[in-house]
Amino acid sequence: MRDFVEVPMPALVVQRAAPEGVQVKTTKSGRSRRVPVADRVLPLVRAMAAGRQADAPLFVTATGHVLHATAVERTLDWSVVARGRRIHDLRHTAACLWLARGVDPSTVQAWMGHASIATTNLYLHHLGTPADRAGLDRLNAPGYTGGTRTEVGHQ
Repeated sequence: MRDFVEVPMPALVVQRAAPEGVQVKTTKSGRSRRVPVADRVLPLVRAMAAGRQADAPLFVTATGHVLHATAVERTLDWSVVARGRRIHDLRHTAACLWLARGVDPSTVQAWMGHASIATTNLYLHHLGTPADRAGLDRLNAPGYTGGTRTEVGHQ
């Protein structure tokens, strides 16, 4: 199985990891999962996959070596850019962005490879509740001045 497929939809196939200094290993669950690729990054992923052997890693350097976190950190000057965040935090950011855009939590669970929906639901607290959104929408509505009832002529 390839790390990138285009049928029935463009997706990364997560089936293994190659951490630095460790043998290639399977996912924690031992199962592969498919994570759809958004249109805006599809050209980049297609370019990375072009001409690659079926079993070759997808994320490699210009010379074809496995792209490890330290190479990414060095290339991006991660200590300056990230301001204390880890590369792994990008995974959490992705989950929050998917949920914020309305992707169903069970779909995010599958994409993240979480064994339990409870793990995925941990991301929901970062998004606020529908009541939070409704309250903020009310505060931002036209005509709201931020005054008290007394200030707007109510006694």
